[in-house]
Amino acid sequence: MIIQTKPAYQKIYDSIKEKIVEGTYVVGDILPSEAELEKMFNVSRTPVRNALKQLENDKLIHRVQGKGSFVSNQQPKQTWTSMSGFRNHYSNDWEKISVKTIEVKKVVNPHFAKLLKLEEETEIIYLKRIRYLNNQPMFFLEHYIRPVLSADIYQDNTTISSVQQLLKEKMDVDIVEVEDEIEAVIATPYIAGALQISDTAAVLKGTRISYAKNKEPMDLNIFYINTDNWKYYSYFKF
Repeated sequence: MIIQTKPAYQKIYDSIKEKIVEGTYVVGDILPSEAELEKMFNVSRTPVRNALKQLENDKLIHRVQGKGSFVSNQQPKQTWTSMSGFRNHYSNDWEKISVKTIEVKKVVNPHFAKLLKLEEETEIIYLKRIRYLNNQPMFFLEHYIRPVLSADIYQDNTTISSVQQLLKEKMDVDIVEVEDEIEAVIATPYIAGALQISDTAAVLKGTRISYAKNKEPMDLNIFYINTDNWKYYSYFKF
């Protein structure tokens, strides 16, 4: 059996990209020099330069002759931005958007297992997350996820921008189809507290099922949107 491994430049690219997405490197930060990256990854200069070139092509960094490589004020587009109402904010102010996972656990829930096309007694991954803009909570999200990744991985990646991104990076699973159901509801006291709004405020509630190929449901996401600052906008194309 032949075991395929990532090229050296891809490992460097993935590592730096992950640090940018998670906020370890923020806008304006200078990256380690090419020589430092060689030592960090125990590689020659060529894969380092190839990785930096790809990061620059993806507009994650910009390079200044004689000074180094700096984190840029933008990130590669993620599908969740155009499916969530963050589209305009994300394109200009991605550094002002953050995500916090506040609960990760394995649950047995026959209803959601059935929607994920699993046996009713299957343990599925449950996440509770909040997405912020300028440190103000805008989205409250609950995920019921097919257990293709362990709960520990979600626990170790609590600031990842989207479940879709984690599935792609860790399992090379592509989300190719999405179903949305949207309705206006009055926030429960718990949701109102999470979004820092009044108990009688109306919020937009969405129920989304995300599918991989062959119509395999990967993530059932119930989300609540504080629409005080904008209206929900949806446009996506895979």
